[in-house]
Amino acid sequence: MNIDERLKTLIVDDDPLVCDLLQHFCSKNQHIKSHTTVINGNQALNAVHSDDFDVIFLDFNLPDFKADLLLEKLPHNLPVIMITSEISFGAKSYDYDQIIDFLAKPIRYTRFSRSIERLLSKTQSNNSYKKKTLLVKDGNATVIIKIDEIRYIKSESNYVVFYLNEKKVMSLMSLKNLEIQLPENFVRVQKSYIVNLNFLEELRTEHLIIDGTQIPIGAKHKDKVSNRIKGWND
Repeated sequence: MNIDERLKTLIVDDDPLVCDLLQHFCSKNQHIKSHTTVINGNQALNAVHSDDFDVIFLDFNLPDFKADLLLEKLPHNLPVIMITSEISFGAKSYDYDQIIDFLAKPIRYTRFSRSIERLLSKTQSNNSYKKKTLLVKDGNATVIIKIDEIRYIKSESNYVVFYLNEKKVMSLMSLKNLEIQLPENFVRVQKSYIVNLNFLEELRTEHLIIDGTQIPIGAKHKDKVSNRIKGWND
């Protein structure tokens, strides 16, 4: 999510009254572009794997998942705002990096709005801080990736693959959330690819080449890619 864009939100709650309230709050908030609602954990997983969201409002007690189990299955860099009456989970929530806030029922709009401001503030901070490394999950291991060694990143099903100098690393996350963390020399060239312009070898109308690999340029990305490359060379 760019800080000048409005948010796409996913509401995960099986209580119709809570869903109606959150939908109303989302419609009322100037920072939110759209909201999608699902009623259980499996629907939530399907939603995040088929679309890119900026934040999830997640109920603790779902029919098929407790939140702590579902959090392990969700992309680890997708921000989550917990919605629950389980106040005891508040302390445990700090064990999960993706949880940025905790809203206790009954939810008030002023508190809801404060959570959105906190999300935007954190996103802005992440964008202004030029990180040199990424910490990503690869199975049970946490891998430290040097950003300047990333050639390109490819989305494969529910995962992304980082193509580095001498190896590949696979992790459960989305390309859209990665865009938040990467510097300006990285550009989304197609729905399944982000490339590092520092390793660009050749540019054609329909594709580009990095490390001898032909990477397609999506039709809706062509103008953005062309402008970014032109600005990168100026």
